[in-house]
Amino acid sequence: MSSDETVGRRARGRRNGVSPAEYRRFLRQVGVGALIPGAGLIAAGRKKLGWTIVALFVLLAAGAAVYVVRSGLSGLVDAGTDIDTLNLVTAGLAAIAAVWLLTALVSLYLLQPRGLRGPQRLLSALIVVVVASLVVSPLSIGSRYAYTQRDFIGNVFADDDQPSLTVPESSDDDPWAGQQRVNVLILGSDAGPGREETRTDTIMVASINTETGDTALFSLPRNLLNVPMPPDTPLAEAYPDGFRGSEEDAYYWLSSMYRFVPYEFPDFFKDIPDPGAEAMKLVVGEVLGLDIHYYVLVNLRGFQYLVDAFGGIDIDVPYRIPIGTKEQYGRCTEPSGWIEPGENQHLDGYRALWFARARCGPGPVSDDYERMRRQRCVIGAIAEQANPTTLLRRYQQLAQAAENTMSTDITQSRLSDFAELALKVQDAGGLRSLPFTDDIITYHDPDYDVIREFVQKSLDPPAETPPPSPDTSDGPTGDATEPPAADPTEEPPATDPTEEPPADDAPTDEPTGDGETPGATETPSDADGAVNVDDVC
Repeated sequence: MSSDETVGRRARGRRNGVSPAEYRRFLRQVGVGALIPGAGLIAAGRKKLGWTIVALFVLLAAGAAVYVVRSGLSGLVDAGTDIDTLNLVTAGLAAIAAVWLLTALVSLYLLQPRGLRGPQRLLSALIVVVVASLVVSPLSIGSRYAYTQRDFIGNVFADDDQPSLTVPESSDDDPWAGQQRVNVLILGSDAGPGREETRTDTIMVASINTETGDTALFSLPRNLLNVPMPPDTPLAEAYPDGFRGSEEDAYYWLSSMYRFVPYEFPDFFKDIPDPGAEAMKLVVGEVLGLDIHYYVLVNLRGFQYLVDAFGGIDIDVPYRIPIGTKEQYGRCTEPSGWIEPGENQHLDGYRALWFARARCGPGPVSDDYERMRRQRCVIGAIAEQANPTTLLRRYQQLAQAAENTMSTDITQSRLSDFAELALKVQDAGGLRSLPFTDDIITYHDPDYDVIREFVQKSLDPPAETPPPSPDTSDGPTGDATEPPAADPTEEPPATDPTEEPPADDAPTDEPTGDGETPGATETPSDADGAVNVDDVC
């Protein structure tokens, strides 16, 4: 055939277009080429390159499957908490997605028959994009998740060489260094714009059995007084009878020690990144008779964003709780709304914050101890609903919210150990909780020996560190038989959880906690010891 005839035939092909059968075959080829990298190159006659790419992707897929099966859940947790591995996953998934898409586009170009019209070209390109996205999109999402996880770990968790007075040493062979339990202090701070004096109004300790995941949660009142100081420290030398002063002065509340203890002892906490949290670990450990190993500090002003990132929480509301109230001139302001009582109520972040922090309203709302009970219910609801499916589905929102609201001295190298421990906690059947309310102590003259006794009875098996022996003369725990000073009668202003609390807070009246408040008759006495959160919430 002469060259003129060939040109003429191609011209007629362009005028007449491709046949329907040929076009359908072309669409099948580009579709398979987008779904299986290299298949389109093979169909286009680039067999050596095509089979090489097919073999490479099959080997990668097989290797990934073998790694997942052999690593198991523990290995995947380790990989997901190691920054170097996350960097590799981020770059690797992005590279695979790019090569996959490039191969599909090259196959589309090579397979195009002559005479394709504009609409046919557009349809074929659309098919390639849609089919390729079935694979490329999950790879891109995986890469983004790995990138987010890497940034989250780097921004929230402590460097391995960060100085601390309390973080225990560990080894690869025994990550818990023989610890029967790991104790984590959970603090909720009222820090925010324009707030100079940060206080920790929420003070809890989670004591977790490293073998079984059994967890006991202890809550302390924010206005606890005469707090004992850890022995053999400058703190105990300065306050041998506890952090003691005028009971009308909020300076001496437990919640104020986050700010004022480091202020009084700057040299003792030198080079500590968060001296307030370190001080709270020491004094709360002395209160409970436990070694506190780590802390997690949550800014309660951003707490609502964390709950919203979960998609809200489901919780039983025992009585009406006002929204937006605060104390002015000895009375509560009018609420902007109410959280109505009922079982399994769904609360968004804003309403969950008021459920946990409201303290100006009728009946039990104004009771600080009732507020402690509500807070432990919120913690229990979050722990119960933080299942792997929810965490994975809402991970981007959760990571961003946590970065903006949370800090901790849990080191990056220990993160995988804590992730595995969290799985054990999920399988252990719920949290046991004990708030130290007026069923057990009086906030202005607490018996710390009684507190430590309750803690030890709540731990099964008992904690390895025995409670310190009381010193009735001048020990750091103070004189347990000393009569209390005059009971304060002025109740502190109840503040909006999203606004700055008044600077002149005074100790609250001792809450009654009697059975006349709504819901109180259904709540077990805290004097009975730690109970499952589900039984009281």
